[in-house]
Amino acid sequence: MLNRINKSLIIILVLLIGGCSLDSSGPTESTSKNYTPHTPTPVDGSINQLLFVTLRWESDNALEYEVYLGETNPPLIKYTTTQNKFYTTPPLNYNTKYYWRVVAKGNDGTTYTGPVWSFRTISSIISINGYALKLHTIETKLPNTVEVIFQVMDLNGSGVPNLRLADFEVFEDELPLSISESGLTIVNRATTPYKFKTVLMLDNSTSLENDLNTIRTSAKEIVAGIRPNQQVALYKFSDQPVLLQDFTGNIDLLRNIIDTQFPLGVRSTDFYGSVKAGTRRWDDVVSIDSIIQGCLVIISDGEDTQGSTSLSEGFNSIHNKLVFTLGLGPAIQPEIIRAFGTGGNFKPGEEIEIVKRFVEIESDLVKKANSFYQLTYNSPKRGNNVHTLKVRVKNNPFVGPESFISTNFRSTGFF
Repeated sequence: MLNRINKSLIIILVLLIGGCSLDSSGPTESTSKNYTPHTPTPVDGSINQLLFVTLRWESDNALEYEVYLGETNPPLIKYTTTQNKFYTTPPLNYNTKYYWRVVAKGNDGTTYTGPVWSFRTISSIISINGYALKLHTIETKLPNTVEVIFQVMDLNGSGVPNLRLADFEVFEDELPLSISESGLTIVNRATTPYKFKTVLMLDNSTSLENDLNTIRTSAKEIVAGIRPNQQVALYKFSDQPVLLQDFTGNIDLLRNIIDTQFPLGVRSTDFYGSVKAGTRRWDDVVSIDSIIQGCLVIISDGEDTQGSTSLSEGFNSIHNKLVFTLGLGPAIQPEIIRAFGTGGNFKPGEEIEIVKRFVEIESDLVKKANSFYQLTYNSPKRGNNVHTLKVRVKNNPFVGPESFISTNFRSTGFF
């Protein structure tokens, strides 16, 4: 599966940074009973969590919260800063133990670091049907309109399009909402624009002098398989990554550049730095306004002779990034090629397998782009009061906390 990180990557990460602690620039410890985050959801040690998890915690309304999440204990990567006491993760990896903690910031700037909690995701693809809902926005408009935008996914994180009003149940203050009296509608929003960005990184260092034609052939076969909404940025690297062509969908242009602008490089290889540079070229995004999925395809022997970027920096750069590696050459480093291939590692002659992954990614993007729904109704509630709104799919076989959305709105000024 695309989401499953190679086990050797996890092992190397644990060896590299498993004993590290948050540095002095990170959150500070505190034993405050007021702001220190506590009471996590999912509870510490939970198993069989979906690939997207809504993390929740309790705290006495600090100014903001930083959420750290990762596969090392303690987690070192900050995913978000929010004023909410919940955070829904991006898609995670199968059968992986994750550690997380929340750092609260008080009004005086003091930080209060919560304990490290953990959970483990589901072990493999779930074959049963079921739906998970993710809230994106809620808005009220006068005279009495409530508008919600949410997303529906299956239990593997793929978008679910084409549901109808009859497929949902809506509750206001825990009571079923009358369609006839509220004018309730739930419709698929227009397709959200999506982009598929691919960075193609070609190693031309002297250790691959006799393999340059093979690299050219592999690169051109990969480029020939790009999808209609896919754009490729082309790089070469030896002592440093060099951009040959920024993101484009022009296959002929890319093939010509591979043929004419890919000479032998120098006697120094910055493999880790090139991986880092490639994964910085995009951020994966799933929002109501835009969906971006990126990947790095790197053709190399995996040898880093320069040492300007450390192995741990290289691994940190591919965290939650999709990377395909194609390894070759007399100096090939098999463990490195496998470890960096979070989406899979391949050999010359297997380029079609990478192209097949492109097709899968595109299919998933289309589903995600059509999985957003807009709920609109006229509320009968009046007065300056807070009300609850709950939405779920009828007869949903999944009953976990992500099986519904529950949110609040205030009826101030409704008439």
